[in-house]
Amino acid sequence: MKKTLQIASVVFTAAMATGCANTTQLQADVDALKAQMSTVSAEAAEANERSKAAEATANRAEKTANDTNSKLNRMFKKSMMK
Repeated sequence: MKKTLQIASVVFTAAMATGCANTTQLQADVDALKAQMSTVSAEAAEANERSKAAEATANRAEKTANDTNSKLNRMFKKSMMK
């Protein structure tokens, strides 16, 4: 009986030590994931800002193209009237 208790206490202590090590490793993994999530979030925000800038540039280019097309149409109509 005494030997069984000793073995049980050794097994319990080993299980607790392993459990603590696993908990520590899990916490380290969670911290690493939080850091990665922070980085990804910052990169996503930067990509969003760049996409907004690209959209604004495309809108300006479209407006310029439309203005140029209108001018060309007016010039063509004027030349056809002569």
